[in-house]
Amino acid sequence: MSSPATITRRQFGLGAAGLTSLLASGCLSDITDDGGHEHEHEDPPWEWGGLYELESGTYTYAYHEGPDPDMRLAVVPADEGGEHGLFHAGETATELFEKAEADTVLTDGDTTRPATDRLYRVDFESDGETMIELRVESDGYYSIVTEHVPAEFEAELRSETGGEMTTDVTELHSSHSHGEDDHGDDHDH
Repeated sequence: MSSPATITRRQFGLGAAGLTSLLASGCLSDITDDGGHEHEHEDPPWEWGGLYELESGTYTYAYHEGPDPDMRLAVVPADEGGEHGLFHAGETATELFEKAEADTVLTDGDTTRPATDRLYRVDFESDGETMIELRVESDGYYSIVTEHVPAEFEAELRSETGGEMTTDVTELHSSHSHGEDDHGDDHDH
């Protein structure tokens, strides 16, 4: 299986084959000379986004111990798949992340649903796994956007049968560090 494409919000391009999607999205102001589609933005206030094609059902997002006690999270429905779908879901997530506080705190065993108007904060268990249930009402594309890279917590989205779900496309942003103290014991990602 090939790994998903990773894009950056600073330079997002959509080839000529995506022109139909581009016309439907209303993003005509950013068409490039070669028929591509470009967005120029500063790095958003989140670090990782992944787009999944999901069927209706219940999924489990499992986290293991990591460098932070909590993490902000948005689960945003996307109008389409691919880089363009992730980009626009990322714009919605950016608006949510720019809020001062998360709307809802999730702890081990809690349930969430995709929403364009809700930012979550996951409070991780101090020991072991934290499992958040994700209920999807209809088949489609959904973007999970997180404050930290899921690999920091060995996080994975699992189907009802326990299989790991893979992203169609991901987006990664600027690194940050987790400070242990003010004496240079940080580690970067």
